[in-house]
Amino acid sequence: MSDALQTYVSVMGGGLVTNVDPLTQSNNFSGSAIRLINMEPSLDGGYRRISGFKNSYGTLPGTGKVLGLAVNGDVAQGIIGCRKPDTSGTPPTTNNINYVHWYNHYYDVPLGTGEGSGFTVGETVTGAGVAASGTVISKTADAIVVNFGRLPDTVFDTGNVLTGADSSATGTVSSTPTVKGWQEVSTTVVANDPDGVCASQTPSGAGNLTINGALAVSGSVNFSTAASEQPRKVTITASTNESARTFTITGTDINGAALIQNVTGPNNTTVSSLSHFTTVTQIAVDAATSGAITVGSGDGGYRLTEPTFSGVDTVRTYNIFMNSASVFMTDGVNRASFYDGTNYRQIVDPNAPDKPKYASNFANHLWLAGDPDEPSIVYHSAPNTADITSFDSTLAAGFLDMGFEVTAIKAFRDQLYVFGQNQIKRVTGTNISDWVVQDVTTDLGCVATDTVVEFGGDIIFLGPDGIRPISGTSRIGDVELETVSREIQNIFANYTANEDVTKLKTLIIRRKSQFRLFFEANTSLSLLAAIRKSPTAQSTFEFSQVVGIEATAVASGYIGQFEFVLHGDSNGKVHKQEEGDSFNTANILSVYQTPYYFMGDPEVRKIFYKVKTFLKTEGDATINVGIDFNFGDSEINTPDNFSVTTAGAASAFDDAATLYDTTDIYDGNPSPTRATNISGSGDSISVSYVTNSTSPSHTIQAVSILYGTGDRR
Repeated sequence: MSDALQTYVSVMGGGLVTNVDPLTQSNNFSGSAIRLINMEPSLDGGYRRISGFKNSYGTLPGTGKVLGLAVNGDVAQGIIGCRKPDTSGTPPTTNNINYVHWYNHYYDVPLGTGEGSGFTVGETVTGAGVAASGTVISKTADAIVVNFGRLPDTVFDTGNVLTGADSSATGTVSSTPTVKGWQEVSTTVVANDPDGVCASQTPSGAGNLTINGALAVSGSVNFSTAASEQPRKVTITASTNESARTFTITGTDINGAALIQNVTGPNNTTVSSLSHFTTVTQIAVDAATSGAITVGSGDGGYRLTEPTFSGVDTVRTYNIFMNSASVFMTDGVNRASFYDGTNYRQIVDPNAPDKPKYASNFANHLWLAGDPDEPSIVYHSAPNTADITSFDSTLAAGFLDMGFEVTAIKAFRDQLYVFGQNQIKRVTGTNISDWVVQDVTTDLGCVATDTVVEFGGDIIFLGPDGIRPISGTSRIGDVELETVSREIQNIFANYTANEDVTKLKTLIIRRKSQFRLFFEANTSLSLLAAIRKSPTAQSTFEFSQVVGIEATAVASGYIGQFEFVLHGDSNGKVHKQEEGDSFNTANILSVYQTPYYFMGDPEVRKIFYKVKTFLKTEGDATINVGIDFNFGDSEINTPDNFSVTTAGAASAFDDAATLYDTTDIYDGNPSPTRATNISGSGDSISVSYVTNSTSPSHTIQAVSILYGTGDRR
């Protein structure tokens, strides 16, 4: 017969712990987990099943996997994607041949004949009887373009009658509105046109040439139009010796400022201007030429060649301010490039590395590293006051040799950290005259480039033995590198043995103080970590594992006040995380297993009577509960699995238009308890909670176990 009944209580907290013995874990970390899959440490306490994701952004144009993603609320409409171009057509230009795209959230709304003309650009348009309204962005005779906001739940439908708030114009939607979706950013290069500015002519004396080439419009040339696509150097070609002649070119430079440049004439060849011209308004020669000459377009100021994607596995993206907000891109095969919402530009300076993998902006300089031909060299541009895209040494650009193969670079707290596989250095200073390179450590380094991120006020990265931070300590110049993942050390040993850790990618969810490390395959057990305040108000890391998300590229950031969390997959689809209750309609598996509780004495048999679970619910769900005895001894009989439901969850409203009054009553229990009688005995007990469904999320906050003690064994 058992002694008087007792209650054992455990409040959930501590995350996944796999590196301690079961007795220590039960005694000291009773709220932790021995299995924790697709559950996140909740900021409200306990463990919450993670939210789902939706294919909100369709399929990125191109072929193969998504190579890179960026979220930057100051560039285009905020979402940028990279994928290998599809050049399978004949000719290739019939298909998509550009690799960078931005997502346009606006909708084309077709209307009846002539009905679009009456609306006013900028006014709000509403639909009769539908919960949708938007702003008119543009109009044609038979349609309007409407901004409903990013990823709206509701848009207009066929037959809806629309009314403009200012114009009072009306129109009827004639067919289903369609989102504009992914828009190409031109990365192609239009071929040089040797007589595109001035067709063949032989000046008979000093004076202006006739600007009459194929690129000319009304006697001038704008190289940035579709015919040439980018600012160009101006070329002068002759089959005679014109080296005694001086040609004076007048126009505007790459930044739109006035530019006048003298060019010495060619000698039976082609010469070009030193600078790039956006426009050319006049070309003068100082005397008659001996033969015919042509003037055309030469090397581009934005890109010299089209990117190649042979060997490109990842396009790394960085949000870097370069006179304007830009999404910067490196891939280890092509020149570094950036897109500012208007133009796609390569770093064309011949002194810059040809194939960098990594980039950072530090001390008002652009830094590039990881060129396979120069793996130990870190380049820096001229300072921002000169030209941050220039790597000309006469403008104070230069390079530093680290002495080891660089695996990542990251600016942090007025220092540039340079990572290798087995060591880390840092660069301090403000310009080429005072750069100082110091050793941080020669004992460890970064083994996965894309795990280097700023998180929680520190830099974190994956070292050979787990996740480590770079954080300044109270001593000036000191650096703390203590691992923060000791609780799951053996997981990293398993990763090293069975996974390609170099392909791990880190995703930050800022509003949850959380980061996620993803392998590309959805069958791999990836990692989730969150910062949670301990009872002593100290910040601690808690870990979980994630499965079921295929992530070939990840990105997160804010657009306005909203955080967007994205990942791309091997089929080119782009998904938004933290959306819904499924993995794009598929079930979400979640597992939480408590430690084995032995109630103070592992040699005393306990008779178990009841398990009570304290839940926080977000809707109706069914959770399967399992019981294990005796530290998982398979020969011990255990009770049948049972289930608990979360029916009775509180209703939540976030619609500002919802009215609450005495006629409406909203009921429900946001933190219900569910108790189940069990039978069985053993020296210890563990409780498992499992779901595999598309039900709303739930949080396991605490568990209590009613038991009595039996004999000693």
